[in-house]
Amino acid sequence: MNIKRDISTNAISSFALSALFVLTLLSILLQHIPQKLSSAGDKLLEMNAQEGVANAVTTVVVYFRGFDTLGEIAVLFIASFGIGLMLNFQVQNNQNKVKSNFMLQLGARLLFPIILLFGVYVMTYGHLSVGGGFQGGVIIASAVLLMLVSSNHFQLSHRIITLLETFAGVSYVLIGLIGLIVLDSFLGNFLPHSASQLGLLLSGGIVPIIYIIIGIKVGSEMSLIVQNMLQRSDND
Repeated sequence: MNIKRDISTNAISSFALSALFVLTLLSILLQHIPQKLSSAGDKLLEMNAQEGVANAVTTVVVYFRGFDTLGEIAVLFIASFGIGLMLNFQVQNNQNKVKSNFMLQLGARLLFPIILLFGVYVMTYGHLSVGGGFQGGVIIASAVLLMLVSSNHFQLSHRIITLLETFAGVSYVLIGLIGLIVLDSFLGNFLPHSASQLGLLLSGGIVPIIYIIIGIKVGSEMSLIVQNMLQRSDND
């Protein structure tokens, strides 16, 4: 098959004109950037230092976009709940699961605590370096996935997952409401967050606490999604 013959001249011309239009538009926008917009990064870093958080992205996600983050974890919960309803798995029916070999089981047992610890580290130090609750939660879920595919007896307790999800969701809202009462702002940073503590583990006020809560919720929900999908695959 000749690719050159399959792609018409009109399609190539359309792609070229579209690319030229986008480049021209970007060039015009870059040449007319307002002065205030160009200094937005400096202003963000200044506000970030005031909150005592070393990672500016964390401040934006957790503090300045607190409502958006709350919506994102709510969407993740709805997705997890919906997948569980659609798959309608049976926990007792695992006869069709293929038994993994010894090396896979041994490797999974050795790597599980290391991956789990790394996920907790990424989640805890998200306000100081690259990482955070979403990334740490997914890493923890990957450790659970490794155990699920390597062991025939490893199962997550739905009661524990439900408790973790409930604790994380309620804690997030309560911290936000306390900030609203104390500082007249939802998720207001009511805990001490002096700029002199910038870079320390116990810094940033409520920001690292919120990221840990997000990590717990994301990790538990993603782990439950993985288990539901694997159990459905085994039953089929």
